[in-house]
Amino acid sequence: MSSPVSLSVFRAKPDVAPRPVSRPITVHLVNPSHLSFGVGVITPRWLFVLGGATPAAYGPPRITDETLEPFDLDTVHAGDVVGIGIHTGNALRGYEIGTAARARGATVVFGGIHATLYPDEAHELGGAHTVVRGDGDVVWPRVIDHAVHGILQRRYEGGRVDADQFVGARWDLLPPGRYMWG
Repeated sequence: MSSPVSLSVFRAKPDVAPRPVSRPITVHLVNPSHLSFGVGVITPRWLFVLGGATPAAYGPPRITDETLEPFDLDTVHAGDVVGIGIHTGNALRGYEIGTAARARGATVVFGGIHATLYPDEAHELGGAHTVVRGDGDVVWPRVIDHAVHGILQRRYEGGRVDADQFVGARWDLLPPGRYMWG
């Protein structure tokens, strides 16, 4: 994976006053799992869709699917953004990662079906700074920008994404030969 880059980023959306930010930042996207097998059965598509939704100004996201390998917390630094997608079966592991990432000074963002249904739980147990409810495709760039500029909301409503707003997945970030179905 590439190392974090020092950036000078300005908010492009009109709802936020532009403010320069100059610091290294890495966007991490994590699919939690207590067990790593080295090969995944089904590709967690959301990792690569949010990879595509991550603004290029922040560099390529560091994607970790813990069904392949454990998340390396030593790669998380203060100021980084850590996005964690959870369902009920992996929520507890997600909360472990979120709590540890927040302790390292990262901004922690939870999404996924479990966080959509139980957003307060992600705050209380997982160290969430914010929770994205619904589809994250369209709202993800705004969440990252808000995190970087220190104006993060407690909750974002991603809703359902219309077909004409689908974000293309970053399949170039898919590790070759690691999934049975990609």
